[in-house]
Order: sequence, then C-alpha cells, then structure tokens
Amino acid sequence: MKYIIDHANINEIDEVLNMGIQAITANPTLYKKNTIDMLSFLDYYKDKNLSFLSAEVMGNTVEEMLSEVDAILKIYPKAIIKINFSKAGLKLCNILHNRGIKTAITLVFSIAQVAAAMNAHADYIFFFIGRNDEMGNDGLALIEDAIKLTKNSNTHIVAASLKNLHHLQALSKLDIEYVGIPYQLYMSSLQHPLTDSGKETFEKDWKDIRKDNS
Repeated sequence: MKYIIDHANINEIDEVLNMGIQAITANPTLYKKNTIDMLSFLDYYKDKNLSFLSAEVMGNTVEEMLSEVDAILKIYPKAIIKINFSKAGLKLCNILHNRGIKTAITLVFSIAQVAAAMNAHADYIFFFIGRNDEMGNDGLALIEDAIKLTKNSNTHIVAASLKNLHHLQALSKLDIEYVGIPYQLYMSSLQHPLTDSGKETFEKDWKDIRKDNS
C-alpha cells in the first residue's frame, strides 16, 4: 500500500517526502487553499525524483485540455495527467494513451465509471470513498469491487477521499496498491498513545541507567 500525498502545501509536503513518501497529487481546491498556481507547484517538484506527480487539466473540451496538457508537459514531461471523469475526459484519456502519456482519471464514484475509465486506457483511477459514504453508499465496498475489476488490467486503483483512520485501516485489508492520503490524516496515522507512553518509559529508564553508571 503506497501513499500518494494529497496536498498542495509545499512545506508540509516536503516534510512527508523526508519521511519516505515519493508521490504527490493535488487538485484545484487544494491549490486555491494554499494560494499556489499548479504550474508553479509542478515546476517546484519536477526535479525531486518522485515516483508519481500529477497535474490536473480543467478544460471542458478535448481541445482545451490538450492545450493544458502541452503546457504541463513542457514543464515536466513525466507528469501524470489527471483528468476529471467526463465524456470529453475519456476521449482525452484515450488520445493520451495512444501518445504514450500516463493518465489518471479522477472523480470516479461507481463501478460503471471504473469500467469506462479502464476502456479509455487510464493508468490510474482515483476512486472516492468518503464522498460515496456521504451519499449513503458504502465507499469501502465499492472500492473493493473496483480493485477486483481492475486486478488483471493495466489500470491501478488509487483510494481517494479518505476521511478517517477507519478508512485507512480498512484499506490495509484490501489488495489496494495506492492510497491518496491527506496530510492531516497521514500525520494522525503516526500517533498512538502506547507509542508515546513507551517512549517516555524508555527515556526514563535510559536516564536511570546512565545515572546508576555515573
């Protein structure tokens, strides 16, 4: 289960990169929240030797999105082109596949959409769990079906829209390759009261040993 940090705050992303995560994704809402332009964000990370770095296109037509793709690839030729699910998005995905450009379809909520993205040759599908839950669906059950559907294909499921540690723990029981994890959830996942109390005990005992041997 490999993490893709889902964030656009450079300082906080750099912090988690130093802890071993080597993949980044973001979306227009995150860029706006952190007051950074996507192309500037891409330019900052292009030389970081990442395993995954996405850049999202937002045009409404294939022609508009192709123009955005050109601008992205001029900055970083290895960028994963992130595409919102739509008819035009599927067409773009197929075109980019034929050009040898890696793609990720996002805003995917149903198994029917997963199948359509697979047929458009998407390399990655960002399947939304939490947003499905909010609509009264079982996001975890749906992503399990998505994983089964894509198992013998060249399309990889990325778990997206994680809202809590329960989602993260449940995903660990599934055959999921990638998890798009928000910064705050990642940081919360590192905390455990027994780790903290154990550390305090070890530090106290270490000081006592040094005192006894002095």
